[in-house]
Amino acid sequence: MLSIIGALIVLGILVTVHETGHFVVARIIGVEIEKFSIGFGPRLLSFKKGTTEYRISIIPLGGYVKMKGEKPDEEVDDDTGSYHSKSWWERGLIAFAGPFANFLFALIIFIASFAIGKYYEDHLPVIGKIEPAYEQVFEKNDTILEINGHPVQGWSQLVQYTKPGEYNSMLLEREGKTLEIELAEIEPRTWYSEILPLSPSVIGEVAPGMAAYQAGLMAGDSILAINGKKVNDWYEMRELITGSKSDEITLVIKRGEQTFEKSLLLEENILQDNKIIGIMQYLPVKIEERYNIGESIKYGSITTVNFVALNYAMLFKLVTKPKAIKSNLGGPIMIYTMSKQTINKGWNYILSFIGAISIILMIMNLLPIPVLDGGHIFFCFVEGIQKKPLSQRLQIALQNIGIFILLFLMVFAFWNDISRIFTRNVSIQEQKMNME
Repeated sequence: MLSIIGALIVLGILVTVHETGHFVVARIIGVEIEKFSIGFGPRLLSFKKGTTEYRISIIPLGGYVKMKGEKPDEEVDDDTGSYHSKSWWERGLIAFAGPFANFLFALIIFIASFAIGKYYEDHLPVIGKIEPAYEQVFEKNDTILEINGHPVQGWSQLVQYTKPGEYNSMLLEREGKTLEIELAEIEPRTWYSEILPLSPSVIGEVAPGMAAYQAGLMAGDSILAINGKKVNDWYEMRELITGSKSDEITLVIKRGEQTFEKSLLLEENILQDNKIIGIMQYLPVKIEERYNIGESIKYGSITTVNFVALNYAMLFKLVTKPKAIKSNLGGPIMIYTMSKQTINKGWNYILSFIGAISIILMIMNLLPIPVLDGGHIFFCFVEGIQKKPLSQRLQIALQNIGIFILLFLMVFAFWNDISRIFTRNVSIQEQKMNME
């Protein structure tokens, strides 16, 4: 129950930020605001200041700004201060201000997530796989204790402390003995390409909605075999999944002391053009890193830009591969499921999740669909090009189409969420019966 309340509060904050963007820019441009509401439906509390009624409404799933003369068919007694009395580019700025506010909010949140200290999960600094070029130096199961005088807790610190193009000294443990070695000109990327960490085929996290989720797989499950082939580590398991010639695979899974089989359909990873089932590695190391304000601004900004770029890349892939929409489209239920997974990981994960949802709201609202901000911006650009607005009749017709598209997507997303959860629950029950 607390998780649901928390999710509603976060959604309310994000939509309020969005509507505040519209509100602030509209006021700067001189548009009269009739209502500013946090939430929808009947009002709980309200007060009036100037010409604006500020209200808190009963349904906490968003909010809205009602501007004077905003609707295409709305008639006003006095055009002064009305939305449609402004130029096309001013109206475009008002429409863009909401998504931009979500972007700025996400930027602040990501910066804050670094400023309070980042907790992240990592591999143990134990070697699990070695390419031939380094087999004379390292052995499997070597534990790296130090590199260039820096104690090592997790694998990513090897990348952090390696000096490219220079000699790197290391202290490692092998079969109970401590050894000192020196490597010439090893590159940081080597630790993720030619020397890899020990990584058993244990599931650390299951992505909500994907094939493994629907099949009832859980964090802590060990994958022992795929299609009858034994797997010794995560790397062998990944190769069998991504390189599978069939769209269906059968896993042998160990959960606790019980072992069972589960068949599931592979899904397409649209960003990397390979096959996946939606699981992440178990990472046993928990590391905290502190950042000063300059580093927080730097890494927070990079994270924000990268997340925007990643989402637009995925959106482009979905447009070019519409068949993948079903497996990649989720609604509020999936967001809630993801938020429950995030809450247990600490404040920096929670903040990053809020920032990610804010970016997604920005991107969704900028889609060129009538009734969304992107649709309004598109109308403004068309007006700027042809020097006159689209006819009122056409705008209303397009907005009705936009409403239909949004309702269809909402219903489809809800159905997708519910069917995935139902399939997962059925799979879990079947597994329990098979293990009894």
